[in-house]
Order: sequence, then structure tokens, then C-alpha cells
Amino acid sequence: MVAFQSGETDYPGEKIVRAFFGTTPYSFPSMIRFHHGKTATSFAALAAACALLLPAAPSSAQEEAPDDSPEALYQSGMSRFVAGDYENSVQFLEQLVKVFGNEPELRTQIDLAMYAHACALYNLGRHADAIKAFEAYIAQYPESKFADEALFRIGSAQQQLEDYNAAVAAYQKLRSTYPLSSYSEDALYQVGICYLIQDQSALAAAAFKDFMNLYPASPLWGQAGAFAARGLFDDGKGAEAIAMLEAIEKRPRSWSVVSYCNFLAFEIGDFMFDDTEYEQALKAYRRVKTRKALLRHQQNYVRVLEAQLAAIQSARPTTRDIKSRFQEERRLSADLAQAKEMSAKLDALPDYDANLYHRIGRCFFNTDRFWEARTAFTRVVAIAQDETVREAGHFDLILAISRLRRFEDLVIEADQYLSTYDPQGKWE
Repeated sequence: MVAFQSGETDYPGEKIVRAFFGTTPYSFPSMIRFHHGKTATSFAALAAACALLLPAAPSSAQEEAPDDSPEALYQSGMSRFVAGDYENSVQFLEQLVKVFGNEPELRTQIDLAMYAHACALYNLGRHADAIKAFEAYIAQYPESKFADEALFRIGSAQQQLEDYNAAVAAYQKLRSTYPLSSYSEDALYQVGICYLIQDQSALAAAAFKDFMNLYPASPLWGQAGAFAARGLFDDGKGAEAIAMLEAIEKRPRSWSVVSYCNFLAFEIGDFMFDDTEYEQALKAYRRVKTRKALLRHQQNYVRVLEAQLAAIQSARPTTRDIKSRFQEERRLSADLAQAKEMSAKLDALPDYDANLYHRIGRCFFNTDRFWEARTAFTRVVAIAQDETVREAGHFDLILAISRLRRFEDLVIEADQYLSTYDPQGKWE
């Protein structure tokens, strides 16, 4: 998704967010794809619910069509689609549409068959074919209740093919053609994702800010704010990026969003520190949470999402809630995939807490706030697992105490430093 969503590096000086989400070795685009991943069970549920509206062929047709009548072709194709046998459903649905697609009395059946056919192609990963099928479907049934979703799927398939300009065009067409569609919200969000993947930072930030203004109640609002901050930072607007992180903290956020913002804030803080913008660096560093606490919450969040998704997938769909359930399941699947990836990456990261407090201490020290610097450096000495980091923190602690003119404390810490790092007295 962009740069922090996604090698190993020394934290924090090597930009921990780049290490986490930079271009190597982790890939930010891989994480973004979770936001438009396919949910095969949703399409199956869709077919199952819609099948209630149509005449059914004899039950034996579910195994093998006894003839080439439209009823038999429909039943054979849709039964296989519902069962998840997309490969074999395609041939029956294609034949039904090819032979009987222009029959007025079969308009309802053809509508559903064309849509299921396109969905099956999408689920099979045949995205180019799925795009053509969805386009044909929309051309023939522009007023169908599934036309907006079909157009959204065209954009999603274009993203899978990494044709991001075409995806943006499809999403923008959806928003202009079906402005009241529930997928209009998701489409604007994905426009921002497409810009972010292409490193069009200013456009990405603008799209996500528009999303936040238009859909303040959206469950994607916090994630949009995090990505807006990323776009602003990549566009050279570090102060605005920090302000955006501060703004989204005022509302509840998922732990995946918290984790993303955590490492983005670390990256911004490092950049501001290296640029001697110490006050801005402190604002960024204050957004960063300890690794241990963050990892624990992220792992719990994965378990919650797994339970929610399992509950939705096991419930029987109805024609009244099928569309909202499809959208909810798709989002939950995306959130779960992202949460699992971030939990795994957090688990693999080295401990960064001591480095964080050391940088905070240096910010305080460089702005003549020596009491605060002393507190931060004391924390470094207490928790650092890396001896190099601990020694650097201890040395800076001595400097801070000397600036405070606390001579008794200075002698104690200097003696402790020498006994720890020069026990043989070589430095004397």
C-alpha cells in the first residue's frame, strides 16, 4: 500500500515504517489487495438466494442436465455455482446465455445467469474474461439490481490485473452512474488505493480526504485517514500527516489501523528528527505504541475477526439481506487478511521500544528539556536489550544529568557506566 505496508533494518534510524511496509522485502501493494479480494462464498450465497425466485428443474438435473432446455441449463449451471464448482458451472451458464439470451420470457433467468457466469469467472481468477462478462451483463441489463455491484467488480478485476488507470475509470463510472449505490462508498475508497499503489501521493491523499468527508460513519473511515496521512507524508507534507494521525485518534479504530498508524508515525518521527524538526518529531513519536502491547492487541483482533467472519458465512442468507451481507463479508475478509499479515510482521520485528525512547530523549535534549530527556534515557537503560543501544542511552543520560548540574547523581551514573562498559579500567 504504499511504503511502510512494506528489509530488515536497524530501528528506528532506518525508517521503521519503510522496513515494515516499504517496497522491499515487504510489499505494500500486497496488503492493499486485501481490500478488494474475492469472496467466493458471497457469490454462492447470492446465487442460492436468487434461485428462490426462479423455476427449478427436477432434482436429478443437479447432477447432469438431461436435456438442453433453458430450465435444465439454468439448474445445472446454478447448482454447480452454489456448490463452488465454478469451472463446470461456466459451461452451462454460457450455453444458456448463448442459446436463450434473447428470449423475452427468460429475461429474469438470463439476468441472474449472466451475473453468476461473470462471478464464476472472477472467482476462477480469469479476471480479463470476467471483465468482458460483466461489461456484457451491464450492457444488457443496465437497470438490474446487481448492475452497480457488477461495475464495482470490473474495477476490482482491473486492480487484480494491475491496470490501475482502468480500475479508477470503472470506479468513477460507478459513482457517476449509480451515485446512491452502497458500492459508491467502496469505489471512492478504492480510487484512493489505486493512486496510493501508483505513488500518486497527492491524488491519493485527496481521494481519502474526500472519502472521510463524504462517509464519516463508514467502517473504513479510520483506514482512509491512515492512508491519507501516508499520502500527505509521501507528498512532503509531514506536519499535515501528523495532524491527520492526531485527528483519527479521536475516534475508535481497528487494531490494524492502530498498527499501521503506529509505524507510519515512527517513520515520520525519524524523518523529522533527521531534519532537526524536533517538536514535530516528538508529536509523531507520541503516536507510537510499544511493540509488546501492540502485538498482543493485534493477535486478539485476529481472533475476533475470525469469529465474526465464521458467523456470517455459516448463517443462511435471504433475498432481503444478501447484498449487505456480501459487502460485510468482503470487508471482514479484507480486514482479517490484513490483520493476520500485520500480526505476523509485528511478531517478526525486533524490539524497538528502547530505540523509540532514545529518540524521544534526544528530541528533549536538543530542545533543552533536560528533565524530560533524563527520564527518557533512564527508560532506555532499563529496557534496552541491545547492549549498543543501552550504552548510548546511558551515555546520553550522563550528559542530561550534567546539564541539570546534579553532580552527585552524575558521579553515581558515571561510575555505573564505567563499571559496566569498562570494567578493566582501560578508559582511565
